Amino acid sequence: MMNEEATIQWIEDINIITALISFTYRSVHKYFVRELSQYHIGWGHFAILMSLYDQEGRSQDSLAQSKGFNKTMIAKSILRLEEEGIVYRKIDPKDKRIKRLYLTEIGRKLKPEMVRIGFEINAFLLKGFDSDEFSSATEVVRKIALNAARL
Repeated sequence: MMNEEATIQWIEDINIITALISFTYRSVHKYFVRELSQYHIGWGHFAILMSLYDQEGRSQDSLAQSKGFNKTMIAKSILRLEEEGIVYRKIDPKDKRIKRLYLTEIGRKLKPEMVRIGFEINAFLLKGFDSDEFSSATEVVRKIALNAARL
């Protein structure tokens, strides 16, 4: 493992965007592992919860499609969230094939903490950016993500 000084030097010297994205992803992932471990959930679970905070009652399929996750990953993640008592599934009364997702009381109580975790990582990654740099960075990363979505 690189020490912090060597890591910073490597980041400053490298001009390969995929290496920088990969490093950033791994660093963000470590942050989420550390922050979410006390809730026995991971990054995928966090993404599901944030989606449900925005819109409860979504189907597993619509959630998978909107987040770019595969259906198997969503099903396994929902099972874990159910085991932790954070969400529950309910069959859609109009279409028995559809399972809708809802937050439990425990899931609702976690919202302020999940919002804090998300806000902190974003604030940390954008520390020192002025409003123009923030807008530019957001657009550049969005373009990269749109290109990646086509891979």
